[in-house]
Amino acid sequence: MNPLYPPALKKGDTIGVIAPSSHHDLLNLQPEVHFLEENGFNVIFHPNASMKYGQMAGKLEQRVEALHDYFKDPSVKAIFCTCGGNGALHMLDLLDYGLIRQNPKIFIGFSDITVLLQAINVQTGLVTFHGPTLTAIKKIQPHWKNQMIDVLTGKIDHLPLPDKNINMQGTLYGGNLSVMQALIGTPYAPDMQDAILMLEDVNDHLSRYDRMIGHMRLAGWIKPLSGILLGDFLKSQDNGSRPFGFTIEEIVTNHTPEEISILFNAPFGHGDRLCTLPIGAPAHLKNGKLSFKSL
Repeated sequence: MNPLYPPALKKGDTIGVIAPSSHHDLLNLQPEVHFLEENGFNVIFHPNASMKYGQMAGKLEQRVEALHDYFKDPSVKAIFCTCGGNGALHMLDLLDYGLIRQNPKIFIGFSDITVLLQAINVQTGLVTFHGPTLTAIKKIQPHWKNQMIDVLTGKIDHLPLPDKNINMQGTLYGGNLSVMQALIGTPYAPDMQDAILMLEDVNDHLSRYDRMIGHMRLAGWIKPLSGILLGDFLKSQDNGSRPFGFTIEEIVTNHTPEEISILFNAPFGHGDRLCTLPIGAPAHLKNGKLSFKSL
């Protein structure tokens, strides 16, 4: 399916905020709202963003309805998510992908939102964006806040990366490792042929990361790739009495054929570095610059 690019944001546009995963106290999001307003945007919250149902932001039907409401609403030009957490996976087989394709607009998030980024792109062709949720905006460095605005407003078409000796070209997919693994064998998994796979995660055991990457390899996700962008794996855990013995870099390398390029230390993850990149869009990494089509 050919990439379907949403219109770029413009000053005066309205950003709609939903909560597809876990709930979050909206009173703690005022600095993030202020940042978006300072950049010229109006911010509105769907009622679902203040709901609670266990850890989720409302019942499943309410979270699905919120996403549909803002894709249908012509006054909403971009959809942000309050936070990640858990629960977005439940939504995938209930979404109206025809509705989404008929109303292309910016949809952005990361972590648990990874499943929505991928499913929407696979089912509709709409280019989505791996980037900050509202809760992440206050955590990341100012440079990455501004980079998000520049990508979503169409001002930039590339991202500098740390290694100038690595080349790769393909469609960008990925995000959170454990969430991506959950898509294997489903209709919402992307085609990894000649793709560039982004991977990051947080607060899990190195041995489990090895199992996840191994599952991807056995499922045929690794061998067809053009390359891998490895982001942050913060708070990686190990068994103190019986260490696993391999770093995340070694784990990924062990499961990846030598001919596939791997770029380490890419600026995305759950820490203070979180770039915004288009999911489902062709990209080209050469001489330390990852280039993609601007909005």
